[in-house]
Amino acid sequence: VAVVWVMLITTCLMTVVMLTIWHTNAFLVAVFFMVFFSLEGTYMTSLLNKVPQGGWVPFAISVFFLIIMLSWTYGRSKKHEYESKRKMTPADLSQLISEVQACYVPGVCLFFTDLVNGIPPIVRHYVKNVGALRRITVIITIRTLPIRTVLPDERYFVGKLGPDGMYRCLVQYGYTDVPGMEDDKFIASVMEKIKEQIDSNDELTKLESAKVHDVVFVMGRTILRSSKQNGCIDRIIINYVYRFLQKNFRSTVSMLGIHPEKLLQVGILYEI
Repeated sequence: VAVVWVMLITTCLMTVVMLTIWHTNAFLVAVFFMVFFSLEGTYMTSLLNKVPQGGWVPFAISVFFLIIMLSWTYGRSKKHEYESKRKMTPADLSQLISEVQACYVPGVCLFFTDLVNGIPPIVRHYVKNVGALRRITVIITIRTLPIRTVLPDERYFVGKLGPDGMYRCLVQYGYTDVPGMEDDKFIASVMEKIKEQIDSNDELTKLESAKVHDVVFVMGRTILRSSKQNGCIDRIIINYVYRFLQKNFRSTVSMLGIHPEKLLQVGILYEI
């Protein structure tokens, strides 16, 4: 039962590839699909009586892993949706700094986020509770591209974010690249890219003085909680299944190799 269904699914996916990627003639695709699907469909229908006799086991295993993957995808999508709606603009951050009378301390701070645009809510949470920002603050987003490797010259994209001393950096890796931040090479590369965006001596002086002091990596430890307004299934998925997966998945810290003495994890609760 499992083998025949794998053959059927492979035929369907191959048809999609032929149409959307290879741009094969539609007539040839139709002939391919009809021949293989009819042959494999015959096998599949002849095995239907095997399902009650034990053929249900592959389907049960598939459903189990499907629930895990869909729950994880659903939770990640809700997290991204929450952050996208509550992200800050540079003007919002400047207003927040004035309201809480936040001070600037020497050094470099790197905030990690999945958002490509805007300032993530973790920065608002940090400023409100700590009341301070490093002189140089960089919002880091790491993306893994569907290519083997990314050349060093094409790995970092840096731009100014608004308030003085705040920048955004997009870091790109290929699927065979190993993102390592245990040494100073990563910081040095980001600082060099920031220098390219600086157009005044005052900014350059601030950057050079900040590099002399410590560098801190800030990561959000996000906890999702489904609100009471949501349905029962939604609360089960978010509050139990996704939270269980989140507690047991591989930590981003171990993947990036950040030294524990330079890492600060900030807990934040998202009620979705």
